[in-house]
Amino acid sequence: MTKVCGVADLNIQTRLDTGTSAPFTVQITNELQTDYQQLNNLLLVKCNITLEIIFIKRIIEKVKELLVYTEQSISQIAKALGYQKPTELSGQLITYTGLTSAHFKQIRKNKLEIIKRQQDRQNKL
Repeated sequence: MTKVCGVADLNIQTRLDTGTSAPFTVQITNELQTDYQQLNNLLLVKCNITLEIIFIKRIIEKVKELLVYTEQSISQIAKALGYQKPTELSGQLITYTGLTSAHFKQIRKNKLEIIKRQQDRQNKL
């Protein structure tokens, strides 16, 4: 499972860095030197999860991080990850977290306000 997540994370980061990447199915097969369907079936039996769901969940974790720690919009992130429509990524975010991209942007705003207040306090000392 750790190796699968590592390959997923590498694929996601490559997409963000370069705008392109080998499809996850190809990359996981090459990296782990195993048949995609066999690995998928094994994970389904042992962990009750598919490779596709693992990959989507890793994408969602990265999206949450980018929304909170960067100024990128959901549209920019979706485009960088190769989504045809930002609404598809937004839908996945809501499905897997129950929260919208606006929620994560609000977290960012709150964090920046806290940092600003701390800096203002430091400047007064």
